[in-house]
Amino acid sequence: MQMMNKLRVKIFIFLIVFFSSNLTYAFGILNPPYNQSDTNFNKLAMRVYNSNSPYTFSSGAYTYNAIPITTTLSDCKLISIIRRTQGFSEPRYWAVENYKICTGNISEVENTNMAGWDNLPRGIKPIINNTIVQARQFGKASANYYGYRIIAKTGVYVGTVFVYVLNGIKLEAMMRF
Repeated sequence: MQMMNKLRVKIFIFLIVFFSSNLTYAFGILNPPYNQSDTNFNKLAMRVYNSNSPYTFSSGAYTYNAIPITTTLSDCKLISIIRRTQGFSEPRYWAVENYKICTGNISEVENTNMAGWDNLPRGIKPIINNTIVQARQFGKASANYYGYRIIAKTGVYVGTVFVYVLNGIKLEAMMRF
């Protein structure tokens, strides 16, 4: 009987530690959208939607980069907002909120932890490289790979290409070549 009680206590402690750790956020168990606790996300999304241009905003320890990614066939805009905390340059410390806005209304919001180049599926990398080559020739290019959408746009500087990798409306990777 005592052994059973000790086992229950150990399981209870394990569950408390597991659910209070960052693992729950990585698995998305208790990962509510960031816009519920930070109203700057919604404001910036609407600003980018109305202007159709990127916007950077700083508030306290946070810097927000709001980026219009693309427009869908149904004329909805996909916008990603990246909140960086001062002192942390690694993507794992960023809060990324992805918006789908149609006719001035936010229709979908999803948050992501960006995967980055090293964590993308292996077969997608040659597709990204081909998309970069096409963007350098034509100014922009896009491709699809098993549910992922690759969007490449040239920058202001000659030869610079910005690549966005989406999985649905979620920004999985953002790179500059």
